[in-house]
Amino acid sequence: MSAKLPFGSSASDDRTIRLPDAVAEPGLLVAWSLERNHREPRVGFGYGSPLPNAGAGFLDPILLDGEGHLITFAPTGQGKGRSCIIPALLRHDGPVIVIDPKGENVQVTARRRRELGQQVVVLDPMCVASDGAGRFNPLDLIDGESVDGVDLAAMFASAMIDGKDDPENTYWYQRGQQLLIGVILHVVTTAPREARNFAAVREALAKLVSEAGEPFAIPGSMRHDLENSPHPEARMAATILGIGVQQGLGSILSMAQDGIDFLRGPQVAEATASSDFDIDAVTRGDPLSIYLVLPPHMMESHGRLLRLWVMALISLITRRRARPARPTLFLLDEAAQLGTLAQLRQAVTLLRGYGVQTWSFWQDVSQLQLLYPRDWETMLNNCEVVQCFGALNMRAAGTMAEITGYGLPGAVLDLTDDEMLLQIAGEQVVVARKPDYLNDPAFRGAFDTNPFHDKARPVLPPPSPRIKLFERLPDGTPSRPEAQLATSAPEETPLPPFENFFTNPPKRRERRNGALDDLARRVSGTPGKGDHDAKP
Repeated sequence: MSAKLPFGSSASDDRTIRLPDAVAEPGLLVAWSLERNHREPRVGFGYGSPLPNAGAGFLDPILLDGEGHLITFAPTGQGKGRSCIIPALLRHDGPVIVIDPKGENVQVTARRRRELGQQVVVLDPMCVASDGAGRFNPLDLIDGESVDGVDLAAMFASAMIDGKDDPENTYWYQRGQQLLIGVILHVVTTAPREARNFAAVREALAKLVSEAGEPFAIPGSMRHDLENSPHPEARMAATILGIGVQQGLGSILSMAQDGIDFLRGPQVAEATASSDFDIDAVTRGDPLSIYLVLPPHMMESHGRLLRLWVMALISLITRRRARPARPTLFLLDEAAQLGTLAQLRQAVTLLRGYGVQTWSFWQDVSQLQLLYPRDWETMLNNCEVVQCFGALNMRAAGTMAEITGYGLPGAVLDLTDDEMLLQIAGEQVVVARKPDYLNDPAFRGAFDTNPFHDKARPVLPPPSPRIKLFERLPDGTPSRPEAQLATSAPEETPLPPFENFFTNPPKRRERRNGALDDLARRVSGTPGKGDHDAKP
């Protein structure tokens, strides 16, 4: 494979560059060097094995085999996936966690990850790139009887209820968080193991809302259960429920309920119902590749789910008491969509010793500045590799030139589509060639086709799974609820009990089902108990 050099000084007499057929040395392929002579590389970096025919113009790979962090600035559509994310996934032999908004990365690289001996987990509740079967329950991290359970519950509550942008209502956000923490701890302490999830937390909060205004806790009510919870923090949170609706209870309940309402719908509830992989494998650094897939148009409504998953995964990494054999590579595509994430700041500035390596991707520097106004320079300065490419205007080029020290903005705009600015720690910025998994010989046969580039693929998505809420009658008349239709069948089928650990204790459940049975018989005209002697 050869390509013309984009600038005057050629790498060989025929003014062409060639890429090697393979790169056997380990490490992340950061770029292809366009320099003839290299200085002694910094610890953790390398240029691969010298080629016997290097004089013919073969480019050297620039490899990072250490644990330094990486950061990339490039506008949307400029090839961050093609040049950075996918090449990393095709080569890195350690565990990875990938934020993959469009599901392209998993479809292109999952086979290769398995060939590298990795277990592949795809968390894709909206079925963008898979059948949506992958599940991860952050509450599996919390042991209700552990001393750190309260801190983990508080961390999750802060991810769901964030009032930083609304300082005038700080009190209500804090009380909403306090109530949510109490409900979470009550769930993980008292519910059966299979019911310790956010769906149960949401149901418990809904029950508290329905009970609002009651002057005291009725035995069997959610408020009564919370006030008598075995967990002291849950009992403390229950005191909020006594302040009265007019005194602000409604606002507190609204804050708590709004924080967890991203779980609406069966897809998200199922994706967080339990965990399909050993969560301790993340801590141990086992060969595990986790893809987090959430389509871009749902980032606004469901971004808290992504934040929860990322928080939980970083928390699992920080439990380490020794470094694993290979670092966990955290690839954060469109990192700005996560919002301000304290765990990311900590990972970049403090957690390198835990065996975590972050590679975050931003459309421009202003995204980083906006989300981390006090720490953005510290986060940038802690990255061993800084990549900039694809500037579309003078302002963007000026920012790239400023953070890398590369000449004037006009020189940045002069870069060709296959070039990048590369700043390696301790060295001056250089122009390097971007990796390209589609055309570089070293990746040949390692990747699968990106379905988004398949012209034969239907544009419209397949039909979503259906929820059967109504049935249409045989004569075509307007439908009525399925529960009513069931009573019209020749053989009466008892209504199944509504299994909800918190809102339906056995006696209340029995009364509820009995009342529903009586109602169904009256609707259908089926005789009930005591009606056998009744005349038509």
